[in-house]
Amino acid sequence: MIFLETKSKYCPIKQLCQVIDCEHKTAPYVDSSNYLVVRTSNVRNGVLVLDDIKYTTQEGFLEWTQRAVPEYGDVLFTREAPAGESCLVPKNLNLCIGQRMVLLRANKELINSNFLSFYLTSEKCKREIYKYSIGSTVKRINIEDILKIKIFCPSITEQEKIARFLGAVDARLTKLRRKHELLQTYKRGVMQKIFSQQIRFKQDDSSSFPDWQKKKLEDVASFLKGKGLSKDDLSKSGYLKCIRYAELYTIYDEVIYEVVSSTSLDPDNLVLSLENDVIIPSSGETAIDIAKASCVNVSGVALGGDLNILRTQMNGNFLSYYLNHHKKIEIARIAQGNTVVHLYSSQLKNINIEVPIHKEQEKIVNFLIKINRKIEAISRQIEQTELFKKGLLQKMFV
Repeated sequence: MIFLETKSKYCPIKQLCQVIDCEHKTAPYVDSSNYLVVRTSNVRNGVLVLDDIKYTTQEGFLEWTQRAVPEYGDVLFTREAPAGESCLVPKNLNLCIGQRMVLLRANKELINSNFLSFYLTSEKCKREIYKYSIGSTVKRINIEDILKIKIFCPSITEQEKIARFLGAVDARLTKLRRKHELLQTYKRGVMQKIFSQQIRFKQDDSSSFPDWQKKKLEDVASFLKGKGLSKDDLSKSGYLKCIRYAELYTIYDEVIYEVVSSTSLDPDNLVLSLENDVIIPSSGETAIDIAKASCVNVSGVALGGDLNILRTQMNGNFLSYYLNHHKKIEIARIAQGNTVVHLYSSQLKNINIEVPIHKEQEKIVNFLIKINRKIEAISRQIEQTELFKKGLLQKMFV
């Protein structure tokens, strides 16, 4: 742990930084260019997230940066949707700052930019930001109140030591996230080749497996519908494991080995799983979201309403992977509705699939599960490192 070498004080941010309001006229977006537009949704937990980035033209860049061109070491701070998220401006990027954001340009004689960025993400500072935030449904913070936020301010030497220490933790997080991203990309690529049969597995004697057989889903599965189970029916003390359709979007991936929710409802009034069942939502907000399959590898789990259940003699894990990554777009296309999208068993039954023999299904599943376990292990490392960092911030800035 780092201990303070000097007596520390709290200073209003206006004494430490130039606070630049980045409100501007709207400039055009383009599909791709060297000029990135950072919006509030791209700033999360002290990190600049570039998963859903927008771009603009050179002319747009000049329009968007008429108040300030973001520089390496500046700190981005969101005013709304959400309020109070922050991160450092990285090196070697031509950035425009979107609306509802400000740029904090540190006085380097008083405050270290890296230290400032870390402090803004601490729970102590978050509480103060929340104190100044207004609004009920959507929180926002005004420029005048940003200027009042007090920053913990030890000596520059102390700030630099703290920043280096926390920076090492961030560097590990960056490496882990990059490794996670690369494995996810590899998984998508290899599944594309497996299910399009560009890659084929061999039998144990190195001979080729037979050709995959063309079938319809109704040829390989019987269809049931889940029953009951509202959110209010969930109970931490419930004796019966259960899955609601919404959990397929938020909790589960292609394969389910552990069920997190429970209920105290009478199982006689519910539909219970058999090991190897494949479940697909029958309603959701968007067509692409509803095209999500999971194989339940646990018997006796209550399967809620708004779930299509495919009971199959195939390897359910294989079918789940196949539908998720080879038929996702086709499933999304047959979904119906606008505000609420529906997917019916009568539609699913007619989807054409190609089926390898059971032994090849098992080999494919074992291969993909190994990749999934590596991804899950890295996810756990990321979670543990984030908790470690959060704990450090709490102890440093009490």
